[in-house]
Amino acid sequence: MKLLLVEDSRSVVAFLEQLLRREPDIELLPPVANGRDAVVAVQRWSPQLVLMDLVLPGGMDGVEAITEIMATAPCPIVVLSGQLETPGRDRTFESLRAGAVDVLAKPMAGGLEAVKEFRERLLRTVRVMAHARVVGRRRMSLRTPAVVPGLPAPLPAAPGLEPRACSLLAIGGSTGAPPLVYELLRALTAPAPFPVVVAQHIVRGFEPGFARWLAGTGHRMVVARGGEWLEPGVVYVSPADSDLVVRGGKLQTRPSRGVAVPSVDALFESVAGFYGARAVGLLLTGMGEDGARGLLAMRQTGALTVAQDGASCVVDGMPGAARAMGAASQTLTPGEMATLLVSLGRTTPSPSGRG
Repeated sequence: MKLLLVEDSRSVVAFLEQLLRREPDIELLPPVANGRDAVVAVQRWSPQLVLMDLVLPGGMDGVEAITEIMATAPCPIVVLSGQLETPGRDRTFESLRAGAVDVLAKPMAGGLEAVKEFRERLLRTVRVMAHARVVGRRRMSLRTPAVVPGLPAPLPAAPGLEPRACSLLAIGGSTGAPPLVYELLRALTAPAPFPVVVAQHIVRGFEPGFARWLAGTGHRMVVARGGEWLEPGVVYVSPADSDLVVRGGKLQTRPSRGVAVPSVDALFESVAGFYGARAVGLLLTGMGEDGARGLLAMRQTGALTVAQDGASCVVDGMPGAARAMGAASQTLTPGEMATLLVSLGRTTPSPSGRG
């Protein structure tokens, strides 16, 4: 695959080239150091994947370059972020909304083990994301009723769905899901009459920035640490280093037992055990099969279970696995999911107590 590095630090370029040059299936194109050159290089070379820093010189930063690339020559872009926990400067999640498909945190410190861990994650991400589905995108106003740029607007009604009340909405996602989570929450009137819990596979340390970004939807956001009562009108984001589960109307964390962290399966299974038919589960785009078994457990207890349709997924791994095992009672487009959330907000009475 042809891979383009967009990075202004010569030391970072040298480090990444050292990790990538030895791979026989990767052809490194000449690196570029600013956003404008990145746009030109993508249009000229048509790389299978771009690794891009966000802080770039020359008047066009990474988010602006991604926006231009996705409008003129769409291709998979993975962000290399070094802006972890830098208030006012972290545009990581803006880059995902602009069209990037995934994020890797630059290794800021550590020895050989940290380098080995980063190399394994880098190569795994590069090989999967080079085949990710991308579409041309354009930045949209928050007032625009569409769900994801480039995808159809919400339909008047989601087919086959009956109006129903909801006691808890559980959302699980991975690669490509953050911008969809944002737009789905934007479609849900704030404050929601039920709690919302989001299990999103995310780089450790990025969940506070994820929550701050999602707060732009108008909802009250909480990064769960365990012990929180589930309250209507609050969106709880899972921590990145442990699983989040429901126990007796409260959230609890536990050490992860699998590769995918936080585990969507763990969240969905716990929701099935406590909420049963009163819950709704949405499984969004992502690599692997996490969430499929949990969604099946929810369906078996009578919950409304929804898997994203394959055509709109960046990677149709998790929703595809759910559909294959019969875990999804509905397969919906993003527009249809938005319509569903609007319906849930209208048909669920506002409770007076805790969930």
